Amino acid sequence: MGDKRQGRKLDKLAEALTAGQLWRAKEILSGRIASGPFSPDTYEQFGALLLRMGDDLQAGKFLFLSGHRQPEYKPPIDLFLRRYSRAGWQSVVAAFPSAARRCTWSQLPSVVREELVELGVPVRPGGEPLRTTLHKSPAVGGGWGGCLILIVVAIALGVLLAGLVAHFYEA
Repeated sequence: MGDKRQGRKLDKLAEALTAGQLWRAKEILSGRIASGPFSPDTYEQFGALLLRMGDDLQAGKFLFLSGHRQPEYKPPIDLFLRRYSRAGWQSVVAAFPSAARRCTWSQLPSVVREELVELGVPVRPGGEPLRTTLHKSPAVGGGWGGCLILIVVAIALGVLLAGLVAHFYEA
């Protein structure tokens, strides 16, 4: 029964593509990505479709994650990495779909793992989900702890300044 269901899914996608219904093919593939496990082939299909539709930035994300490196994929992948890596590797990983963040390091294509390490992502054990990398690595800018320290220092300086003004005003 599972083979028949899978065959119907493939038929619906092929029918949409053959009929030129790119929006319908996009719906089908985005549903597979959102509800299914990480699949590099599905990510390549979706990225190639988005590229065909002119959405280079989103195409680059899915083509990057697919691990496939065809010459025509280089410009959208570079665009995605350039745009999201400005704020650090954490922004790149945070932009991944949830299915990709849930998969383990060993489930990612080797070229993707290598490129993530080049971006600064710390190497993690193969069985660890990608999403935990975000939680185990320090946030850029210090997060709430840095804000709290800044507030305490600002209040202390304010009290000191108020005391000095009151002292000199009395004199």
